[in-house]
Amino acid sequence: MKHNKQTIFILAGESSGDLHGSHLIKSMKKINPELFFCGIGGPKMEQEGLKSIAQIKRLAVMGFWEVIKDLKFFLKLKKTVIQYILNVMPDKIILIDYPGFNLKLVKEIKSLTQIPIIYYISPQLWAWKENRINIIRQYVDSLISIFPFEVDWYKERGVKIEYFGHPIIDIKQKTKNMLPKLSINNVALLPGSRLQEIKRHMPLFNNFIKNYLTIKPNTKFIISKLSHIDKKYYRAIKHPNISIVEDKSNQIFAKADIAVVASGTATLECAINNTPMIVIYKMSALSWFITKHVVKIKHASIVNILNKRTIVPELIQNQATAQNIIKEINKMMQNKNLKELLSNYNNMKKSLGRGNSYREAAQHILNY
Repeated sequence: MKHNKQTIFILAGESSGDLHGSHLIKSMKKINPELFFCGIGGPKMEQEGLKSIAQIKRLAVMGFWEVIKDLKFFLKLKKTVIQYILNVMPDKIILIDYPGFNLKLVKEIKSLTQIPIIYYISPQLWAWKENRINIIRQYVDSLISIFPFEVDWYKERGVKIEYFGHPIIDIKQKTKNMLPKLSINNVALLPGSRLQEIKRHMPLFNNFIKNYLTIKPNTKFIISKLSHIDKKYYRAIKHPNISIVEDKSNQIFAKADIAVVASGTATLECAINNTPMIVIYKMSALSWFITKHVVKIKHASIVNILNKRTIVPELIQNQATAQNIIKEINKMMQNKNLKELLSNYNNMKKSLGRGNSYREAAQHILNY
């Protein structure tokens, strides 16, 4: 049954989408307090008033084999979402990132209704599956990008796209001044936002900590934990220098002299905070085999993609070893390398907008 207030259906499938969705809801409520939000989101979106019809932590699956194993769940979820939309008949639908699910959803929604669909955080089709652009062309009413280079890419392929800047600039705290130094006191470790990432990266981090402590026994390690994931998955070797914290990533990066970060949004947050980093990522053997054959881009980290070259080292799959992390840290922590890195970070930040992307995106959505 349709709600009395203007209704916005909004769907995010993982923690980064939950963060962006919460700020988007907050910005829309400032423009029009009389809005009702429903859909799928996490604790941050629910805190802003979203009525969620599914648990977001169940959706955070990445990798080809991992998705196949959960196919029955996703097919059932798609039916649930479609039925809910038909019952509520929202005034607008906002889909946040999460293309594997959302791009399958839009086609079916448009076959049943004419509700405007706004896709916030455009799918990274420039990396792989470019043929999906036909789905966007036919079924998405408005596409919003958070990366400047995507605008020309989509326009060249006949898709109108909006760009209001990257939301990370909206929410970043004051960054620390990075002074080149030759010693490291605090190392931040960010294993990822999905459970399967944490399971794969924590053994690597434990091995790295154990090896690094033999070289520099006074080093302190800060492991970033997500509140919705059980602490047992963050099992670290027992040592007084290890802290497992639920602080915001900005706060963690502010304390760190260097970070080892799973490829994802956190790498961009790290760069915004002027913290040197090593990017790592491990996946299942099958997912890695498929990725090597279908992904068209050279870099994994968005920081390197935005800079169009390697400014931070990437250790992917078999290259992600404790020894290689230590080797890259030693290379990076030299004065000339840190100065060059800071300059690259600053140039990148200038391209990401003025810090009002949520407000402008919210206005665009409500005016659409």
